Amino acid sequence: MENKKESHPNDEQFNRNQESNLVDNEAQNLKYNPKEDSFELDVDPEEAKELGYDHPDPYDTAADDFDSDYDESNPYVGDEYDKNASLEHDADKLGMHITGEENLKISKKDEEIARTPEDDRDDLDEEGYPKFLK
Repeated sequence: MENKKESHPNDEQFNRNQESNLVDNEAQNLKYNPKEDSFELDVDPEEAKELGYDHPDPYDTAADDFDSDYDESNPYVGDEYDKNASLEHDADKLGMHITGEENLKISKKDEEIARTPEDDRDDLDEEGYPKFLK
């Protein structure tokens, strides 16, 4: 008694024999962008305008960001690792702000509220860890 595999009409798209012969319609319809050395995953911007299509979350191509600092788990972030960004000049652009020493001063009231029983112990350092005797 032999077991025979039933043939289904969609089987040929799965029978690739470990080859990538691109029988899928999606793979054949990808457009190559020589400027960015990448295949376009989305519609052509000119065609999109004609069709009235607006992509909800535009993204860079994978080839553009294919380097060691590309975040594969989150491809929509763009190039967040800007090596030329300066903390001195681009703080606002990086989502930071610079404060002076007056913003870091603690009031007497805050010191009283933050006081814990560990602050009165001699065997602990400022951070609450046991002091090591030298």
